[in-house]
Amino acid sequence: MEQKYALEWLDFIVTVTLNPIRTDPTVLDADRSDSILTQASEEANRIKRTLQNHTFALFSKRKIQLLVKQYHGSLVMLLDAACENEGRIGPDHQIAKRTCQTVLEGIEELLNFIENRFGEYIGFDERVPTRYLQQIKKDLRMRVDTFKSDLAGDVDSKKLTDILLHALYSFTNEPLKRVVTYREVFYKKELVKEIEKVRFSVDESKMHDALTELLVCLNFNSRAFMDYYTEKIAQRANLFGPLHEKMNHLLLHFKQFNQMHHKPGVRLNPHYADVRKVIGNWFSQEISYLEKKRQWDVAPLASAQPVKMLQEQPFKVLCFLSVDQIAIIFRAMDSLRIVQSRSLNLIFQTIAPYLSTPHKEEISWKSMRSKSSGFEDNDKDVVIHTLQKIINWIQEY
Repeated sequence: MEQKYALEWLDFIVTVTLNPIRTDPTVLDADRSDSILTQASEEANRIKRTLQNHTFALFSKRKIQLLVKQYHGSLVMLLDAACENEGRIGPDHQIAKRTCQTVLEGIEELLNFIENRFGEYIGFDERVPTRYLQQIKKDLRMRVDTFKSDLAGDVDSKKLTDILLHALYSFTNEPLKRVVTYREVFYKKELVKEIEKVRFSVDESKMHDALTELLVCLNFNSRAFMDYYTEKIAQRANLFGPLHEKMNHLLLHFKQFNQMHHKPGVRLNPHYADVRKVIGNWFSQEISYLEKKRQWDVAPLASAQPVKMLQEQPFKVLCFLSVDQIAIIFRAMDSLRIVQSRSLNLIFQTIAPYLSTPHKEEISWKSMRSKSSGFEDNDKDVVIHTLQKIINWIQEY
């Protein structure tokens, strides 16, 4: 009988002993419950050994696939039946309810064992049964609830954790209406498992980079994540002034990106391109753009004189106020703490190179500083009149 149906004992416990329709829950006392739970643990170990031995003895992939699917399908049906039993057993029968819950957890453990060890033999694109999917989502939601607060505290990027948690919670909290395949379920399970590993094996200061590498490795091809990754690199690159420094920065990160591990055959969203393709293309386009821009920065000469690099001139804003009047405005903003800096002099030093007036192409910050110490009435009247025009424009906008 064992060779015909290895789940015979477990099947009987679920469909008869713990089924309130066929067996009165009141007949189950504490001793009988302990005996069932002990036997259930032994049966789970025996089923694992039997499945491993049978698959080891088979040399045909098709036969192994058939065997694994039989075990997996039978356990899914038993899980559905155990869930129905749990719902039918009333709150007055605590022993029966506790026993049913423990047996149900044991069936889930067996399913996890098969999916982790023999997942390649289960049809990835087959539909996950509704009740089993419900249990999977419940388990994943509990695990995500456990680490979400710590994850937000350890990773110094709320945007990254929000992207990740949104992807997980949108799956676990989604109504059971659309068809969900084992491929999607296996991906979410592996993602949660790997996040749990990273949390306990990586120092807090390295959590952001470790989590990013994990998402690249698992091909977390969320548009939000890919936009976040490229935006982060671009922001750092824009801190550099000279083009060659930006280029070096991008090339370094491109090399690091290409050296990240990549697990083949996995993808968060089957309708989007892979992370490596999208982000790799972004790097290539940005580097190509900077190379062309650097070429245009070379000024060709008609004579045989050496080629000179054009000096980048700071962009200037033409302001139709005098230096004195500009100094009044920034002196007032500094006094009212509308702008803040270590000193007023530093404000003048920062803005002066980027301003010009109709009468002065280059403004000296020292001149601006000296003008700010004493105001002429005419300059004050011009500034007040200008500010009033600004107020009127805002009110009428």
